[in-house]
Amino acid sequence: MKEMNSPTPTERIDWSAWLAEYGPQLLLYARQQCRSEADAEDVLQEALVQLVHAVEGGSFSGTQDQWRAYAYTAIRHLAMDRGRREQVRRNYAVAQQEHLREGEEETPWLSSAADDEYLRGRMESMLRKLAPEFAEVVVLHIWGEHTFQQIADLTGNKLSTITSRYRYALQALRKELEANPIER
Repeated sequence: MKEMNSPTPTERIDWSAWLAEYGPQLLLYARQQCRSEADAEDVLQEALVQLVHAVEGGSFSGTQDQWRAYAYTAIRHLAMDRGRREQVRRNYAVAQQEHLREGEEETPWLSSAADDEYLRGRMESMLRKLAPEFAEVVVLHIWGEHTFQQIADLTGNKLSTITSRYRYALQALRKELEANPIER
């Protein structure tokens, strides 16, 4: 079996095919990391630009199989940077921001044409109630299809920390469902 190496300068990369395959997972992760849909799309675009420049510029030394991990890491770092910048802005306009937040509808994390709106809404509501680090692990594992080791590598946490967060998240979700079962 041929290993998927980074392309040589003469090879053309089919970025649209790669994005079609991995774009929805990356956007979902960006939504989970950001406070709004616009920020998520901006962060995803910035991460993809970084990936393309790294690969086509020759500074990316990994194989094509590692592109997705690079993109997830870039999304995480860009979202954190964006969050820090936003926090500074909010400190100067707290009253105005609270007024705006009261009137805004939250951006959905999960969406697809086949989603049942009620279930999607319930799942989002339950995920938003989790601590961000717990929700991050659930989104990456279930919707991002990452192993716990991949999540540990991506977030820079220990494997035991990631598995504990996942276990605690599932316990919290189970408790919420027991208290408020899904009605059809």
